[in-house]
Amino acid sequence: MTLLETINAIEVAASRQPSVNMIVRNDIFRLNTYADAKYGVFAWTQGQHEIGMDLQTFVFTFFYVDRLTADKRNEVEIQSVGIQTLTNILRLLDEWGIPYADWTAQTFNQRFLDECAGVFASVRLQAPIAWVCASDAGEGFPLGECECECI
Repeated sequence: MTLLETINAIEVAASRQPSVNMIVRNDIFRLNTYADAKYGVFAWTQGQHEIGMDLQTFVFTFFYVDRLTADKRNEVEIQSVGIQTLTNILRLLDEWGIPYADWTAQTFNQRFLDECAGVFASVRLQAPIAWVCASDAGEGFPLGECECECI
């Protein structure tokens, strides 16, 4: 599975959550560019990915953000919904063959264009490597033929 395929799966899983009405890609602060943000917002950023011989670990930070009411009484409710939403996304990814390691969640309050609350989580998703031959098979290839599973 490629990084792009993993990101597409993340976004599909997020879009299936009833609490998610908008996805912000690759930078949570892009939320500031949407005057008409549709809360709850799911956002993701990339971390430092780890590539092994047969397995790759894609590292992300997932965010769930919603707007606070004027009296801010919905703060803990937003954070609770956020943890459940991120849990649901990760469980769905796991069902699709993209397992995750243990993860941690941190609640927050943040002023974007609106006063918001939410939760963010550092997650590590594991996916098998989609091998692509590094060189053409045949002449000049050290083994004479490509032995990897070319895609």
